[in-house]
Amino acid sequence: MSSTDNILPSQDEIIIAGSTWAAIWHMSWPLLLNMATVAVASFADIWVAGKLGSQVQAAIGVGGQIWYFMIILTIALSAGTTALVSRFWGARDLTATVEASRQSLLFAIIFGIVSASLGLIVCRPLLKLLGTSPEVEQLGWDYLRFDLSAQIPYTILWVSNSIFRAKGNARTPMIIMALITVLVIMLDLGLCLWPFHIGISGIGLSWLIAGIVGTILSLLALRASDIGACVDFTAFLSTGISKDWLERLMNIGIPACVEDLAWVGGNFVLFLVFAQTFDPTSCQAAWAVGLRLEEMVCGMPIYAFSTAVATIVGQNLGAGKPKRAEQAGWQVAGIGAAINLIIGLTLCLCAMPIASAMSGDASVIKYSAQYLQVIGLSEPLVAVWLILFGAMKGAGYTRWPMIASSVCLLGLRLPLAWYLTIPLKMGPLGTWISVAFSSALIGCIAIWRFKTGAWKYQKV
Repeated sequence: MSSTDNILPSQDEIIIAGSTWAAIWHMSWPLLLNMATVAVASFADIWVAGKLGSQVQAAIGVGGQIWYFMIILTIALSAGTTALVSRFWGARDLTATVEASRQSLLFAIIFGIVSASLGLIVCRPLLKLLGTSPEVEQLGWDYLRFDLSAQIPYTILWVSNSIFRAKGNARTPMIIMALITVLVIMLDLGLCLWPFHIGISGIGLSWLIAGIVGTILSLLALRASDIGACVDFTAFLSTGISKDWLERLMNIGIPACVEDLAWVGGNFVLFLVFAQTFDPTSCQAAWAVGLRLEEMVCGMPIYAFSTAVATIVGQNLGAGKPKRAEQAGWQVAGIGAAINLIIGLTLCLCAMPIASAMSGDASVIKYSAQYLQVIGLSEPLVAVWLILFGAMKGAGYTRWPMIASSVCLLGLRLPLAWYLTIPLKMGPLGTWISVAFSSALIGCIAIWRFKTGAWKYQKV
């Protein structure tokens, strides 16, 4: 087969031909189920942490930000992988698809080892820097020593799943993540509560064990696919690391990485703002509860749509159909905004009972309910922001979204959060207002930029 032969199986042709609604459904429903299973696993973490106390909840919140900070390189690599593989697959270039996938997996192994090693070295100093109490710092280390080790398998898994999705196969990653979720829940309960009672360490260990199992399954599935040559380790030895492929991946991935880094770095600074409040631990715990809930019920579905539209845009640009790519972007953004409008209103109206179910601490409940009420109002524009920027990432157009996100999340959100929370003495409510306002503003900016169409002409 030559590199220009039709390599698209009939079930995947729906992405570049026919109804765009059918293409959206084809990619979205497995990703929605995928994100739902991840949300269930995250909920298990929160629920178990709540049983172990507010200090454990605070440690999970801070530790989760450190974990996310260390996986930034993986996000960069994944963004580059999605843009390149989807573009080559849409253009029906099998040779380039295999090589892009092979190089991505090779860099995933390297990046995973680097991220895990660096994370284990810097996590304790970071915990101190973020103003945690000695008790929360120790709990954070107990959790992160296992959770950061999981960077290695999850980096490989993340990139492997990105390859499947870029080809239009969202079902295989869905099944693998469902199995991981079952493992995480079983291990959370068994290791943390009964019968082993090892506390917060069990949460990190659960994700490490499940990640190893999931990575093995994903690589085996990839090897059995029509681009199985990408996991041929003999080819790895013969081709080695390609500087050209690294540059192509990182030219797309680094701006996407910086965009997420602005979000994570901003969250770190918010912990420092909380440290100056009357009750820092309750603020940190409420932030952990609110953020996790928001990610589960609002973020996870939107991340699914964002990932789906990235593949649709990439493949259609590769197939020479930019108008179809744009149409899909607007359609998915509309769906996401409608879903988050309903969810956001639910969070606003049911904030107190939801917060009460997540903690037994009165202060944590109060601050968490405030978070859900304020953040719920911005959720429709958050959906538009994430989906339209996801569409641009699928095109490999990542530098402009990076700039817009950095300005809003760092230049606007942080000074506003500090001013409202500390000088105006609004407490954590001031931080929640700054988060909601800056997120809504990015959503408006995303609408304007996507409408210009500049992303259609991005070269990869």
